[in-house]
Amino acid sequence: MTTSTGVRRHAHIDLSVLRSAASASLPDCAADLRADAYGHGLIPVARALADAGVGDFLVSRFEDAAAIADEGLPAGVAVGPSPDATPVQRRLIGPELFGLDPSRPSAPVMRLEAEVIAVKRVPAHRGVSYGYTYRTSRPSTLVLVALGYADGILRVASNRAPVKVGETIGRITGRIAMDQFVVDIGDDSARPGDPVILFGDPARGEPTVLDWADALGVAAPVITSRLGRRIERTYSE
Repeated sequence: MTTSTGVRRHAHIDLSVLRSAASASLPDCAADLRADAYGHGLIPVARALADAGVGDFLVSRFEDAAAIADEGLPAGVAVGPSPDATPVQRRLIGPELFGLDPSRPSAPVMRLEAEVIAVKRVPAHRGVSYGYTYRTSRPSTLVLVALGYADGILRVASNRAPVKVGETIGRITGRIAMDQFVVDIGDDSARPGDPVILFGDPARGEPTVLDWADALGVAAPVITSRLGRRIERTYSE
């Protein structure tokens, strides 16, 4: 077995894609930024949308509204658990801004990346992770990936969700653990430190968050909104 001591957990947020989606909905719209902008990061997202001309926001908590005001954003902010319970007068847009609405497909804003931390060649019929809910059907290479349910990766993704390891498309195999999960990549190779894309841009041959939603039977906003603070959000223009 080979191992790595470094750990990467990144959610890359492309603000240019976000602005483009917002511009397509202007002028009469308000942005739904509940649940920390569906896990994308409230303040950077609010800034980008304000720059694009969005004038009104819906947030989950009064603390979120105060944070937006402290940033000096020239916007109206409503607080509420649901759109129907708030005074937002404009057409409210939310999941479609982030590429999370299957009825309105658009470019994804988030690319979730982890890292291979260990690689092991195993024989056929080897049980994987807790409970051995997955066994290798033949000699295979298993990679250990540094993300788990403590990071908000839904455990229902076990044995279901697609991932890209290097240039190989595999799926999560066995139960997701607190800090890691396993992917069976068959006869392909990998090394510690190789990137693992859970979901990202289909134009780059990556699984998408909508692929995850289909595989898990869970709405895409639930998947991104659950991502935890150990995952570093990075922003690009």
